[in-house]
Amino acid sequence: MIHEFRLYKLHPGKLAAFKERFEQVSVPLFEQMGIRLLGFWEIGRFRETEPQVTGGGVFLPAQGAHFGQDQIAYLVAFDSIEQRDAAWSAWVQDERWLEAKRLSEADGPLVADESCHLLSPTTFSPLE
Repeated sequence: MIHEFRLYKLHPGKLAAFKERFEQVSVPLFEQMGIRLLGFWEIGRFRETEPQVTGGGVFLPAQGAHFGQDQIAYLVAFDSIEQRDAAWSAWVQDERWLEAKRLSEADGPLVADESCHLLSPTTFSPLE
């Protein structure tokens, strides 16, 4: 099993449009293309506070964190690298996706930056 963690920094004010497109277009297409969505999150920012540094590590209190800051993360799973590559290759050429992207970006792109990270589970990981 291969997991992929994707992070998106959106252009200011584009969070609602990105979430709407993802829910209405990406989720159904993911299901059809064998891309298993495991989770989708808004990324929160810690309030500006000094971290608590101890001999056991650093702790940042989450109380007062701000969400809705134009950052999104999601986690998907694939049976293999080959399945992952085939699914994303089909995705970037899919006419339904291309049309939805074109329509949703009529007033400018939603995504300012993105990064993808492949994850391979360790022997002790609850997610295999």
